[in-house]
Amino acid sequence: MRAPWSSSGHALVSGHLAGTVLRVRTKTSALWYVLGLLALANFLHYANRNVVVTMYDDLRRTFDFDNGELGLLTTVFMIAHAPATVFFGWLSDRVSRQRVLAAGLLVWSVSATLTALADGLLSMLALRALVGLGAAACVPVANALICDFVPPERKARAVAVFNLGLFFGGAAGTVVGKKLGFPPAFLVLGIPGLAVAVLVLRLRLGVSALGPLEGQGPVSEVEGRQRSKGAIRFLLGISTYRWTVAGAVFMAFSAGGYVAWFFDFLQGSKGADENEALFILGVSLVTGLGGVLAGGWVGDRLLLRIPHGRQAAAAIGIAASVPLALAVIFLPLGAGFYVAAWLLMFTINWYHGPLVALVDDLVPSEEAGLAQGLYIAAMHLCGTAPASSVVGWLAERHSLWAALLLPTSTMVLAALCFVASFAGTKGASVVQR
Repeated sequence: MRAPWSSSGHALVSGHLAGTVLRVRTKTSALWYVLGLLALANFLHYANRNVVVTMYDDLRRTFDFDNGELGLLTTVFMIAHAPATVFFGWLSDRVSRQRVLAAGLLVWSVSATLTALADGLLSMLALRALVGLGAAACVPVANALICDFVPPERKARAVAVFNLGLFFGGAAGTVVGKKLGFPPAFLVLGIPGLAVAVLVLRLRLGVSALGPLEGQGPVSEVEGRQRSKGAIRFLLGISTYRWTVAGAVFMAFSAGGYVAWFFDFLQGSKGADENEALFILGVSLVTGLGGVLAGGWVGDRLLLRIPHGRQAAAAIGIAASVPLALAVIFLPLGAGFYVAAWLLMFTINWYHGPLVALVDDLVPSEEAGLAQGLYIAAMHLCGTAPASSVVGWLAERHSLWAALLLPTSTMVLAALCFVASFAGTKGASVVQR
């Protein structure tokens, strides 16, 4: 059983080391500190990811980039980012998770800082790819750490708190990118990550900070490779996992398309000025935060009533997002548009906490990092990575409002995948660690 809780509110963190369960008593205040520091790392991760999406005009003036080239800035980030999440997830199951996270922080922070020195498309693409590579350590490793410490009935809510960094960071990145532009924005968001890396290294997390396989004695290269292949076959053999990953891919395409182009859409297609666009995005941040927390709470509550409660929470939120997205595309700027946009940001973000918790529910502890890594890699490589370029390509040839119909349609496919995953958990219990 992973992370049982005592009546005093303290976690007894379990680690599977050579068949021996080692338990470490951790105070609740320390858990909140760890969760807050991980959320801060996630803040910097998403700030550095999103910083380019509101500096398009600045980059057009500085480098004469067209829409296709601007879309590539996010695409190369995700192409480097997505496969690396599998490696970092696998590595975090075998060595110290906090060291893996700290190394990733160092790579993306140094690369983000050096982006201020980019002198054209090739150098900027190379540095954006390196930022994506380092940032790949953040989410799978942090998710595995959080699920090491938090009891199952609170897991989705804890992940939702971690994902507050996603929203605050994403919003900060867009504001810094717009207000400071190129190159100061990259310096402001790159340098702080160096300090956070040091704080992560200084954490004293005990047994659960280790990959569950660390400390079991030497493992040969052949044995390690066979173990990894077996773990991947095990994961892909779980139907609920397959449907969850498929739904997450479609959802990531939807979110990636909207995030990359929504600011341009507000100004170019809806006629909003810069201040009005930033106001809309600012309120969207608040409603999005509410959606993340609400989705985590609903997912945990539904799980107490039905075996597929986590997927149900995600499906409900995404299904509600489709008519709201269509309203955002077709309504003129005004009160109706504002309400639709803000409600869309609330419902579209229900899936974050429940799906991460579901992935952790499905696997034993020694495969948690790999499971998170594969889930995130597929989501970003097949969903987020192509979204910005595909939507930019369609916008170049048609219009941006028409291009956004594609990521809207993939919301429907995501909801259907999550409903299809119900069968895999019907009448079954999750893995207890």
